[in-house]
Amino acid sequence: RFIVISGGEPMVYRSHGKGILDIFEKHNDCFFLMYTNGTLFDKEAARRMAQVGNVTPAISVEGMEEKTDARRGKGVFQRVLRSMANLREAGVPFGLSMTATRVNYQEIFSDEFLDFFFEEQGALYGWIFQYMPIGRGFTLELMPTPEQRVWMLRRMWEVVRQRKIFLIDFWNSGPSVFGCLAAGKESGYLYFDWNGKVMPCVFYPYSPVNVLEVYKNGGNLMDVWSHPFFEAIRRWQYDYASKQGNWLMPCAIRDHHEMCRRLLETYHPEPEDEMAAAALQDEDYHRGLVEYDRRLAELTEDIWRKEYLDGMGKVERERVFLSS
Repeated sequence: RFIVISGGEPMVYRSHGKGILDIFEKHNDCFFLMYTNGTLFDKEAARRMAQVGNVTPAISVEGMEEKTDARRGKGVFQRVLRSMANLREAGVPFGLSMTATRVNYQEIFSDEFLDFFFEEQGALYGWIFQYMPIGRGFTLELMPTPEQRVWMLRRMWEVVRQRKIFLIDFWNSGPSVFGCLAAGKESGYLYFDWNGKVMPCVFYPYSPVNVLEVYKNGGNLMDVWSHPFFEAIRRWQYDYASKQGNWLMPCAIRDHHEMCRRLLETYHPEPEDEMAAAALQDEDYHRGLVEYDRRLAELTEDIWRKEYLDGMGKVERERVFLSS
C-alpha cells in the first residue's frame, strides 16, 4: 500500500507522545511519500528514517537559494542542504517537490538547478506542482500561463529523455497516468484532511462527506467512495477518456473549470475553508479559469492528437481509453 503525507509540516506532528515516524514504523506494510519543508532532518531523524525504511521525503524547493528563501524564509535553503547531507549519510532516498509559478518555472528546469540537486545533492526524483489558485491569497496571477505550461511540457520530456532524470508534473504528465486521478478513480486517490473531510483531490477543496461521521454511523470507505459527488467526477473522467479527451488537460478543477463548477452547483459539497468558499463566489476567478482553459485547449489539441493519439495503434488506443 502506498500512502502520501502532506502538510502542514508532517515532521512537527505530535499526538499522544507519538510523531510521524512512529506512524511509519507501526504501519510497516505500507510505503510513504512525505512532502516536507526539509528543515527538520537532523542526524537522529535521518537515522530513524533509515531504520524505519518505508518512507521517502519529497523536499520543497522553489529554485536556487534566492527564490527558495524568498518564498520560504531567509536561511531555509541552507537548512535544506544540511538536511539533505544528513539523509545522504544515513542512506535515506529523497526527492524534490517544486511549485512552478510564472516567476520560477524556467529556473526549476534550468541546467544549473538540475545539476545542483540531482547530480551534487543526490535527489532521486522531482515532483512538479504547478501553482493552483486555491488556499490563502489565491490568485490567477501566479499560475503559469498556458504558453508557459506548454514550454514546461517540452522541457520536462527533454530532461527525462536526455538526462534520465525522473521528473513528473502533476498536470503535464497526465497522459502517463491516464488523466485525472481525483475522486477515487482506479489507480487514483481521494484526499482526507486532518478533520476527516474527504475531497476529490488536494487541489479540489470541496468535501461532500466526513469519514469520521461515516464510521461513527457504521459505514466504511466504500460508503465514502460511492458518494454521488465522487461518482459524478468519475463518470466525467470515463466519458472524457472514452471520447479520447485531451490528457494534456487532465485536471477537473482547473483545466475543465466550467464542468467543475456545474458539479459543485449540483451536489453542493462543503468548501474546505473560507478561501474555497470565496472562490465559489468570485466571478473574475471563474471567468479567468474558463479563459485559461480555452487558450490551453488551443495550444495543446494538436500536440495531443498528433504526438499522442496518432502514435498509438488502434487496439492500444481502445485498451487505454476504455480501461481508464
